[in-house]
Amino acid sequence: MSTAEASGPERDLRRNVEINIGKTCNSRCVFCLDGRPTREQARFMSWETMKAELERWRGEGYLSVGFLGGEPTVYPHIVEAVAYAAELGYSRIALASNVMQLGRGDLVDRLIEAGLSRVTISMHAHTAKLEDRLTQVVGAFDKKLRAIERLKQHLAAGRLRDGLSVNTVLNGHNYQHLPKMMRFFFTELRLADFRVNYVRPEGNAEQDAAVTPAYTAVMPLLAKAIVLNELHFKKVFTFGGVPLCVLPTELLRSSPLLRKFAGDLYWDLNTDCSIRAEGYDDGVSQVEGGRARFNWQDRKRFDLKHQFAPCRSCDARDMCEGVWRNYLELYSGVEFASLRRRGDCFDRTQPRIIRPPRARVQDKGTLRGG
Repeated sequence: MSTAEASGPERDLRRNVEINIGKTCNSRCVFCLDGRPTREQARFMSWETMKAELERWRGEGYLSVGFLGGEPTVYPHIVEAVAYAAELGYSRIALASNVMQLGRGDLVDRLIEAGLSRVTISMHAHTAKLEDRLTQVVGAFDKKLRAIERLKQHLAAGRLRDGLSVNTVLNGHNYQHLPKMMRFFFTELRLADFRVNYVRPEGNAEQDAAVTPAYTAVMPLLAKAIVLNELHFKKVFTFGGVPLCVLPTELLRSSPLLRKFAGDLYWDLNTDCSIRAEGYDDGVSQVEGGRARFNWQDRKRFDLKHQFAPCRSCDARDMCEGVWRNYLELYSGVEFASLRRRGDCFDRTQPRIIRPPRARVQDKGTLRGG
């Protein structure tokens, strides 16, 4: 891998909070970590609670706010929430959305006018057949394409000052298509920011080997994607959710490349979260007034991921968050090894396995008949 142009924009240092509006969604993604939310979890937060949260975090000095779901565009008060955030002085106002609601009507225009400055598009395939199967929504692909065209118009006019990006959950049904997805997003749709996050094996993906592939199976495709971006696309491409020790050797031995592509280590904003407290009243979360609040990076490291024996003796343990706990219910730990620092680079202390480990639990046939 070349280190040519192996640099990216610096991390945004604005303090960021992500507010979950409730887990109601207009998709039924086969990898959704929320699975089947309870009625209480799906219920939208009240407008009064939303206002209080926005005021609380802004009062503590936060300048960046994002709205999450579920699907935030189906929240009845989403335009008012964006407008109130702008009124309070948030300089970065973001939406993580499947955008299916933004391709028709005037919702996207009202959001932009209210002060929306960034949209992260949840899209997981390069074809209608695969996107519709993964989201379990007929027509999802076409709806997203219509929305993307409208969002690109706003971006070109300078109205999305903090950017437009695509976020893909890398899973067992799409990882082999990663190079084709890059070509689709970068060349056909002419987008310039593409992030892939390794599937979190919870909710619909829990104990499903078809949805959660072994890291070892995916790394050759990730390596190919990085080479393609370095030599051809030369856009913003990052990944998240991958333990350092399973990354390709070329990345571990190149600090500039690792800094360019490891999004969760070097690019992501330091983020706090606010979500309805049900199911989040443990670990690092602080519960008050029916809301659970926590730092996302801390929650991943201390509550959601596991650092086992090789991690405790690893020179990268302060950087790497570890492995999703539920991943270890699917696969053994044979893929992982301690790293030793060599200057600003790393080497594994154990050889890599050649073949991906077999899953302890077989797939649940998520897409059969689809």
